[in-house]
Amino acid sequence: MRLAFAVILGVSAPTFADESPGWKLEVPERIELAGTGTLPIAVTLERGRTVSKDAGLVLDLSPDSGVSVKRRRLGRTDAIDPDEDAPRFAIPLRAEAAGDFTIKLHLRFWLCGSKVCRPIDARRTVTVSVAR
Repeated sequence: MRLAFAVILGVSAPTFADESPGWKLEVPERIELAGTGTLPIAVTLERGRTVSKDAGLVLDLSPDSGVSVKRRRLGRTDAIDPDEDAPRFAIPLRAEAAGDFTIKLHLRFWLCGSKVCRPIDARRTVTVSVAR
């Protein structure tokens, strides 16, 4: 009985042979801003992967006071290229004050391979340096 249970666990347990997650969130760690500027955000994918067009894609932005964004929540339709497999964003920024501020990003989407999709939840922080 124990042997059969161990065999079942061994077969059904997920494997992590592919250490690459199949995608990458490209966003600068730091940007310089003089009044206004743009924060580039891109999802890059390995060959054979796509971001699901049927499931939601949500990009939440949480800027410190001192830097403002027009909208704090964006979706796939807000991307530069919403019909592409890997969306890119250009977020307009406006400086409210001089100094260093942060913008927290929270991106959620479904990454798909040839047969299955899996949820992705990514968080990054960008430092925005506003010239004095």
